Amino acid sequence: MRSKGRSPAKRPVFVFDFGGVVIKWNNNNPIYDHIAERYGIPRAEMRRVFELALPRLETGDVSTREFLEEVLGKFGKRLRKGDSSDALWTLPFERLVKFRVGMVELVGSLRRTGYRVYLFSNTSLPHVRLLRRKGWDRLFDGFLSSCELRSMKPSAKAFGRALAEIGANPSDVVFIDDKEKNVKGAKDFGIRWAFRFTSLSRLKRDLAKAISAASTARESARES
Repeated sequence: MRSKGRSPAKRPVFVFDFGGVVIKWNNNNPIYDHIAERYGIPRAEMRRVFELALPRLETGDVSTREFLEEVLGKFGKRLRKGDSSDALWTLPFERLVKFRVGMVELVGSLRRTGYRVYLFSNTSLPHVRLLRRKGWDRLFDGFLSSCELRSMKPSAKAFGRALAEIGANPSDVVFIDDKEKNVKGAKDFGIRWAFRFTSLSRLKRDLAKAISAASTARESARES
């Protein structure tokens, strides 16, 4: 989780969201719908209940089994014998998730240029385990998850804990997320460059501006 023995850099440190940015995954509806179909529950109702309960799972307050039993219980259902709570939660994600090839190339380019690049995701422990089992975390210098930090974006606590883990000051960070509320939370925390991802071409322009501004600031500091 912590950076590999490197001191905080004066160069920008990049922090990417996962779902909706690095991968084509905008919400958990495929997971909700998969479980709704298996248990004979209307999709719309299942989505609503899951969304309300999700923060407790993604901050690590409950296990996946506890989470599913709680949600299913609201519909008078129980987890079926033989059903794995982790498998129910991860199978649709594992089947459907697709990486943005251009984003993976961008992350690799930043790292090859010497920048530190991290992943910071609001997610659950089964998805964390899946990501690490697949080796996807190795695309980055480190992986930060809300369930392990015990706090979610866009809270100041989440950003504080994440930046403490990677050893970076808010003024050194470039943060990228597809959700405006998380971008706003980053800016409120003091992160200098926080961008909402809408397209790869726009993001490249935004990052180029941040890198240029940081370079100019370093040159000014050397001359002063």
